[in-house]
Amino acid sequence: MTETPSIEEQISAYLDGEMSAEDRAAFEERLESDPHLLERVGNWQQTDDLLQSLVPEPSDSHMDRLMVANLPHEPRWPLRKVASWALIFAMGAVGGFGLNEWRQSQNPAQVLIVQATMDATSAHRIFTAEARHAVEVGPDEAEHLETWLTKRMGREMAVPQLEGLGLTFVGGRLLPSGGKAAAQYMYENAEGERVTVYMARTDAEARSALRFLSDDGLTTVRWQDGPWVFFVVGPLDKEAISPIVDVVHNTLI
Repeated sequence: MTETPSIEEQISAYLDGEMSAEDRAAFEERLESDPHLLERVGNWQQTDDLLQSLVPEPSDSHMDRLMVANLPHEPRWPLRKVASWALIFAMGAVGGFGLNEWRQSQNPAQVLIVQATMDATSAHRIFTAEARHAVEVGPDEAEHLETWLTKRMGREMAVPQLEGLGLTFVGGRLLPSGGKAAAQYMYENAEGERVTVYMARTDAEARSALRFLSDDGLTTVRWQDGPWVFFVVGPLDKEAISPIVDVVHNTLI
């Protein structure tokens, strides 16, 4: 009688690529329906990455000198950590984030999109919480902000006008994203809720439809046009954020 592997053994085999194709497919079906298991796998992956960052991988020449260069080993991929972050970012999410996002992130171009998504939501959470330093350039210098960001981003950076939707322009800032410049515009409604518009450049030309993602009280709407990826982020539901997305899309595309 074959003993069924423990869940810890299954997680280890899954992350180490030691499962058969059939077992891997069955395990991924469980991940799709079990958010707690997905979170546990993500925690294991995060720990694995931390350990790898603390213990440097020996160079090929060093391995040769130890006469074990013929042992099989997994190639190192510079973006591997970003892919694991994508899994962590998917935990507990609904309406868009999940295992499929993580699978797709194995594609280098998709990894960049996932990273930009993380940057957009992180920037939203960090700067919308600020009272005095939410932006670098305030609304009284909107024209200067447009000129400055146009120069730094390498494309026209008109400020979307959202007053008709009850949003007051707070200002904007320049941010880093994947070694390139990114930009964020911030708005606020009468209830004090803040919405941000984020734009970054990727290395891949593509066009995509709107994608609505929800995570921990935030709705993030993402789309790509050419090398540019755009985000609208806010504590609003799909119905409330959609008109905002329409204006931003028409202004920036």
